[in-house]
Amino acid sequence: MFAFLDPFITAAYHLVSFLAPLTGTAGAIVVFVMIIRLCLHPLARIQVRGEKTRAEIMPKLKDIQDKHRDNLDRLNQELAAFYGGEGKGMFAGCLPMLIQLPIFSVMYRLFLSPTVAGQPNLLLTHTLLGTPLSTVFLTSPSIAAVCLFLLMAAVATWSALRMTGGPKLLRAAPYASVVFAMFVPLAAGIYLLTTTAWTAFERALLMRREKVSG
Repeated sequence: MFAFLDPFITAAYHLVSFLAPLTGTAGAIVVFVMIIRLCLHPLARIQVRGEKTRAEIMPKLKDIQDKHRDNLDRLNQELAAFYGGEGKGMFAGCLPMLIQLPIFSVMYRLFLSPTVAGQPNLLLTHTLLGTPLSTVFLTSPSIAAVCLFLLMAAVATWSALRMTGGPKLLRAAPYASVVFAMFVPLAAGIYLLTTTAWTAFERALLMRREKVSG
């Protein structure tokens, strides 16, 4: 189903394998993810600006809907005019998000798959604190996995505390990655920790800049 990603997964595998002797495999995963996220940073900035634009536009959209809710024809006309003008910003930031999804899929599958290009994924044979990176927490809990979950829980808690407004259930979303990490190899957990931590601190920085510039 995702065969078109295989060449990119293979390329990523060789890059992490190149870094591994320099930093250790766990360190190579962290460095690799940080390099990719740094390259994606311009897209993240566009995405955050798009979210800010949508937040500013939503009250105007709601006013139109409330004002013309009893006149469907007029409502459709006003909505068409809105989306043809200011409403274009409703979709700002969506394209950067869509561009990033395949890249995240490549990184995740690299640290999840037992094989790469038809060969064993040797990255999963390495260890962290004596625990093979192929180890799944639910089947073989370890000190490395516990440390990983504590760090992920700390990042998730920090992210949840920064959320304001919206449904309370949304504040539990950052903990999804913590739960998910229980079902994947330790290598994939390291990826999840690195990318979620990057996302949390990157968004905090960008949102702060947007508030200052706004």
